[in-house]
Formats: sequence, C-alpha cells, structure tokens
Amino acid sequence: MLVRKWIHFEDIPVGVKTVKNIDNKCQKARNCSRVLPALFSRSKSKGQALVEFTLVFILLLIVAWIPADFGLALYTGQLAQNAARDGARIAAADPNLVSGNCDMPCSSAPNGSALQAAANRLSSALLPGAHIDVTLQGGSSCNRLVTVTITGSYSFFFYRILRFLGVSAPTSVALTRQTSMRWEHQC
Repeated sequence: MLVRKWIHFEDIPVGVKTVKNIDNKCQKARNCSRVLPALFSRSKSKGQALVEFTLVFILLLIVAWIPADFGLALYTGQLAQNAARDGARIAAADPNLVSGNCDMPCSSAPNGSALQAAANRLSSALLPGAHIDVTLQGGSSCNRLVTVTITGSYSFFFYRILRFLGVSAPTSVALTRQTSMRWEHQC
C-alpha cells in the first residue's frame, strides 16, 4: 500500500479513470506492489529497445532485399529478351534491312528500324548502356536469319553489400539475350 500514498488521484489532470481502473484491477489481483511501480517508474535501460530494433531492422532489410534483388535481375533479363524479340520481329519484316549496332540510347538509329524498336523497348529496362547488335546472317542464299543480340550489365545490390563486408564479388553481371528469326524477304 506504499504506492497509494504517493499517487494522488486528484492531482492527475489526464487519465484519472485509467489510473483508477488500473488501481482497482491491481487491488483485485493483489499485485499492487508490482504493477503500479512498473507503470510509473523510469527504466535505466531507456534506449535498449531502439538499439535492438535498429540492429534487427537492418538485418531484416538485407534479408528481404536479397530475393527482391534477384527478382529485379530476372525482370531486367526478361525486359532485354522482350526487346530482342521485338527488334527481331521488326527486322524480319524489313525488306531493306541493314546490319548494325548501337549503344543505348541509340539516338542515331533510324525510326522504324530494328535498332530503334529494341532501343524503345529497352528504354524502360534497367540496363543502362546496353549494346544492341542486329545482324543478317547467311550471305545471299535462302534461309537467312536476322539475329538481334542485346548485351548489358546488371549490378546486384547484394554484391555491393558483400564487397562492403570484405568479400570479393564482381561489380556487375553480364546479361546477354539473343533472338533469331527468319528474314521474310528472300527466295
């Protein structure tokens, strides 16, 4: 009952009902000596929870980012594959196809060309500085193929973390996607 002597319910302007309810429940449970001092005392380890949360949050963030990073790399590879497929489709239908290559953003590629189609598709991709190569294979005979190759590099965030921790990891991984189609304007 020592607690009742230093808590005056009349002097507490806010939350009077809450304190009275706690006091009533405390008396019913006969745990007054443990509950109220624990509620109103200041702990000596005031910032411990914040430090623990910070350490655990960083680890959880890294663990959650690793699968997301690999998924982003897979998505980037799929965007490059779609760009190569679109470029090859347009190149296969082009009667005046000329082999060529360019580096992103391919501003010098003529409009309507396979290079421009692949560059437009890659503009939303995550491959800055990708290299696009369009080749017409097979000489002057029948069964010629149009091949569009897209090469770029993807920098994993996970590798950056490993390098930060002192583990040797590559700075980036090469992504190469290639599509070949039959050129329609032949024999």
